[in-house]
Order: sequence, then C-alpha cells, then structure tokens
Amino acid sequence: MRLSVAGCSALGGRETNQDSWFAGERLIAVADGVGGAPAGEVASRLAVESVAAAGPDTAPWEAAVRANAAVRAYAETDPATHGMATTLVIAALGPDGRMHGAFAGDSVMLVQTDQVELLSTPHTLGAELVAAGHLTAEEGARHPNRRALVRAVGMEAVLRPGHWTRPAVVGERYLLCSDGLTDALDEQALLAALTGLRAADPRQCVETLVRLACEAGARDNVTAVVGDVVAWPT
Repeated sequence: MRLSVAGCSALGGRETNQDSWFAGERLIAVADGVGGAPAGEVASRLAVESVAAAGPDTAPWEAAVRANAAVRAYAETDPATHGMATTLVIAALGPDGRMHGAFAGDSVMLVQTDQVELLSTPHTLGAELVAAGHLTAEEGARHPNRRALVRAVGMEAVLRPGHWTRPAVVGERYLLCSDGLTDALDEQALLAALTGLRAADPRQCVETLVRLACEAGARDNVTAVVGDVVAWPT
C-alpha cells in the first residue's frame, strides 16, 4: 500500500503564509506557525522539514519530538525567532502496514471511510478545561481564552504529542489541515464538502476545500493535505 497525495495552501485573510506542508507516498504533514509569536513561518517550515527528514519509518510521535528539538535549537541561535512555535499534525503509513499519527496544537486530522472520524483533539485551553471536567462544552465554547494553545512544537522543552494508530485500509482518505480551513467551514459544511468530493482525486479535493474556505471568508491561512490509501500498482 501507499498514499496518493496532494496538498494546497492559500493566504486566506493573511498577508503572509505561516503554514507549511509535506506530502509523500507514505507520509503527510501540516504545520501552522503560531500567530502572535515571532517567526511562525520559520517554525512551521523547520517542523515540516524535520518530519520529512525523519521519514515514514519513524513513528510520528517521535518525529514530532524531533521537530520540537529542531525548532527550539534554531531559536537558540537566532534571537529574532526566540519563542517561535507551530502546530503540527502527521500521518504516516508505517512499515507495519498500519497508519500512525501524531498531533500538537489545534490543526486538524481526520479520516474518511463511509463516515468521517476526527483523529486529533485540540490542545487549547478551552478543550483542556472541558476534558478535565472544569467546564461544560457550552462554557468552554464561551471561554475568553478558549483558543489559547497549551501545547505546540517549540512551546516547551519537552513535547507530549497526542498520537493514534489504526489499520491501513485501501480506500480510506486522510485529511490534514490548518485551523484556517475548519474555522471558515463549520462541521456541517466540511462534512458536506467531503461527502461531495469522495470520488474526487486528492488534488481536486484539496483545491476545492481551500477554495471553499476562502470563498467563505477565511481570516487565516488555509492549508489542506489529503492522503488516500491505495494499493501499489501491479
């Protein structure tokens, strides 16, 4: 098995693009430089380059830890980038024939089979307070600092990425995206778009999703990467 892949990115409502992405035959990744922190575009680029260098045979959670080290090491050499950070989502078709993923921050990762399943959880203050039982979902959605990141690549010396493992099944579609996409397209709109694009190839899928987000008034950079699990040609 391998992945049939494509990626697409747009400025959205920003003047510069702080998103980075990678798409290979067994590895896909998306990083979104943290806004409000310096050099977000540098952090996202370094993270994705580190993941790509680690390759698909490295467990994604280990690749995320390496990316964290790379971002922090760079920041120590360049004062202009001190404090930079980035979100990161990774999915890889491992040598064991299973799909493995890791995530840090609030970028999104999901899988589409006959339904759509979310594979990542946001590392935000609002989500953490709800998960810990301190707030209800409604209260978390209204919290003034609900979007504040509590975990991201480069934020702390030790990164604890979320992770998952599942069987790789031909026909499944993995979508990794920055929150610029999911902020512009609510859950219902995204599900409708994915359903309508189920038969489309990865290139058409990502280009359509990014276009729809921009048309919906995306205020942030919009990046989407798709990996379809396919069989090796015989």
